[in-house]
Amino acid sequence: MELDQSTMAAVLGMKSVLAGLVFYLLHRSARRIPGLYLWALASFAVGLAVLLDLSGLIANPSLASLLFNIPLVGGQILFLFGAAQFVGRPFRRPALPLLLATVTLLALTWTLAFPDSALRVLSLTPLYAGANAWMAWLLWQHRARNAQAAYGIAAATMLVQAGAALAQAAFALLAAEIGSQTAAWATPANVLIWINAVLTIVLGSWVLFLLIMLRLVDELKAAAEREERERIARDLHDTVLQTFQGFVMKASAMLPDSESALGDSLSHCLRDATVAIKEGREKVASLRGVSSHSLHDMLRCAAVQAAGPGQQFSLRCVGKPRALDPIVQQELCAIGREAVCNAYRHAQARHHELIVDYGADTLVLTVRDDGRGIAPSERDKCGHWGLRGIEERARLIHADATLRSAPGAGTTWRIELKATLAYAGGQPYAVSHLTQHG
Repeated sequence: MELDQSTMAAVLGMKSVLAGLVFYLLHRSARRIPGLYLWALASFAVGLAVLLDLSGLIANPSLASLLFNIPLVGGQILFLFGAAQFVGRPFRRPALPLLLATVTLLALTWTLAFPDSALRVLSLTPLYAGANAWMAWLLWQHRARNAQAAYGIAAATMLVQAGAALAQAAFALLAAEIGSQTAAWATPANVLIWINAVLTIVLGSWVLFLLIMLRLVDELKAAAEREERERIARDLHDTVLQTFQGFVMKASAMLPDSESALGDSLSHCLRDATVAIKEGREKVASLRGVSSHSLHDMLRCAAVQAAGPGQQFSLRCVGKPRALDPIVQQELCAIGREAVCNAYRHAQARHHELIVDYGADTLVLTVRDDGRGIAPSERDKCGHWGLRGIEERARLIHADATLRSAPGAGTTWRIELKATLAYAGGQPYAVSHLTQHG
């Protein structure tokens, strides 16, 4: 089997440089998407290394090997760090220069010590294969519900690259051991080299482009949703809230000076209307993404307002509270309010508990009670849409909603959402970790 290596190398080198240019242009036009700049640098490094090696401009073999090996393994490290940023799990700030310096030193040492030895290949292969395997794991862990297939293909591609690199190193070692019979291993080793190159430069780049396009689609949807939320917020403020405010002012002026049953009832109604106006203003702020309250603060207010005489609840915060995406916060608050109201009305429980777990990888909202539970026949009862509404709101924000309940065993709602979808990246709220109310 004969492969025109020079032609293929030229095509792959130019393809990698072109991919770097596309990554850079995407970075310039979509700065909200992290990791693209590192992918651009990685593609440029790999492509220029291939083209420089192909040109034969460097006469010194050791120097030529250095100028090929260092950009190659360095490019894989840049791809890895770019993938970590892209999926929202970036490494600590000093990690990239430290790791780049380490792999550069290793490549320099082994290339100069063993310029044409299989031992050099074996020493550099774990760096290359390890970076690809790590990328595969990051992409697999990040599979979003609306793009599972794309992330799965990307992870599989990176994993195959890692396996091909290890097999390539194994062939190099076998060829070195059998000496005069190296020709027997030349064809399969050559095929593996080009399979790995094609996976890295061609398929790998296109898979990453696919992930970027999916992310851009999500960004466009989010922008459209933000515009719609702002329109709704303006309408709420200019119509409903203004009308309520005017009603409260007129009704306050009509209150009788002397105490009476009618005056007490009207005062109570006005207090409720004032609370509703406050909630409405908070809803408007939330729709505009400028809410100053954390999720558990909003849940506490909702539970206090919904509680009847003698009904008690506890609210617990696990981890350091973080700012949430406005849509996520709004939907989780609505889910918590609906779950608590259902428990107050139907559970006949002694205790209700809400838990907000701000985890590093996931955000989890748990609402549970020790009441009478929900029978399977009651979950889809005609005219009762609370349970279905909770599930629909969870799907809207790509969260997993799990209901655990049985007659006499209480009810537990668990809403789990990936951190990359839940958190807005804002500063943590300075609030207490445990709040109880009765």
